[in-house]
Amino acid sequence: MRALRPLIKIVSAVAQGRTYTRGLHLLLGAAVGPVCVLVYPGISPSLPRTLLSAALVPVPFLLLLGMLPGVRRAEGIQARYLLVPGDEDEIGLAAAKGFAERGRTGVWLVARTWWGLLVASLLAQLLSVTGTVATAPAVEQSRRILGLDIPGGHAHIWYLAFVPLLLLLGVAIVVYAGELQLALAKRLLGPSAADLLAAAERRADDLLARNRFAGELHDSLGHALTATVLQAGAARELIDVDRDFAVRALCAIEEAGRRALEDLERTLGHLKGEEDDAARTARPTLADVGPLLEASRAAGVTVNCRTAASFDGVPGVVTREAYRILQESLTNVMKHAPGAAVDVVLEIREDQLELSVVNTLVKTAGRTSGTGKGLRSMRERTALLGGRATVGPDSGRWTVSASLPLRLGS
Repeated sequence: MRALRPLIKIVSAVAQGRTYTRGLHLLLGAAVGPVCVLVYPGISPSLPRTLLSAALVPVPFLLLLGMLPGVRRAEGIQARYLLVPGDEDEIGLAAAKGFAERGRTGVWLVARTWWGLLVASLLAQLLSVTGTVATAPAVEQSRRILGLDIPGGHAHIWYLAFVPLLLLLGVAIVVYAGELQLALAKRLLGPSAADLLAAAERRADDLLARNRFAGELHDSLGHALTATVLQAGAARELIDVDRDFAVRALCAIEEAGRRALEDLERTLGHLKGEEDDAARTARPTLADVGPLLEASRAAGVTVNCRTAASFDGVPGVVTREAYRILQESLTNVMKHAPGAAVDVVLEIREDQLELSVVNTLVKTAGRTSGTGKGLRSMRERTALLGGRATVGPDSGRWTVSASLPLRLGS
């Protein structure tokens, strides 16, 4: 079975579009030499001399052409579409930036011309032999091709059995020549080290952006859903006993749902590239702490809060991230320590914003277990701003403490 794999590969290549596009790419390169020879020095009666001229005459022109920065981009586009690499990024699309890349482009043009000329010559000879063999039964006299005498006549109709094999040989030449051409393109037209580094940085930025969006949705929707579940449960239990409390709980559910929808729409708008400066600045900040605390109190959490008089001097990114850290901390209290008292402190000390959320530990058999994503999110938010955070139990209490610098980059 292993011995038949090359044959199976060649037969299956007949139905693949890339076989024909790669053949076209080879023939386009082969056409450069003959066109140059037509201009100078002209077609020679000697076929070997003509082929040699077609290979050598274009070289100075191709090397000079490779010095043009845009030629590398044009060749990269053509190679991507016609050679069909498995990964398009293996062939660069950027214009040549330095002499080294321009030199590689010139070498590529020469190599492409030579390789295409060789493959085209082989295919031309093979097609000539195939045509001679295919028509031999219809021609009585013998014909000589490539130093071989091929007799004709009806008695040699069995020659036709070789025609499919010769055609498959032609397909094999195109397939393997195209693969070699592709490997050469990856080598000479592939992205430079600087391009690879830039691509890696773009992927890292995209990953960070996705993680940030995931963190935004986790904190916003997680808080809203947790508060909604607790408030809905309390309202259901007390609707016949304390109707006013049930109404307040339903209003809190409505407000939490509205804020969650706003966050969801804003995040989706950013993913679609539709978020503008107004939408970006509309993200909740420490100025919105009041409604956040009220929603937590409505969910049954006793919150005592001490905050600075004003957060006007706090950079926007710091006040937004501090809000999310506080929101996630209160969500964790509602999930893991329902009914516990919480002390929240928000202060500005010198060039730092100090945030502290402390609650008593509650042992409840039915308490939901977390995945730890919220804690990681708080640490990541703090670290990205150059601050520090500590999260964990301390003397029977759960403490979240974060220190965020007000002078970013200092």
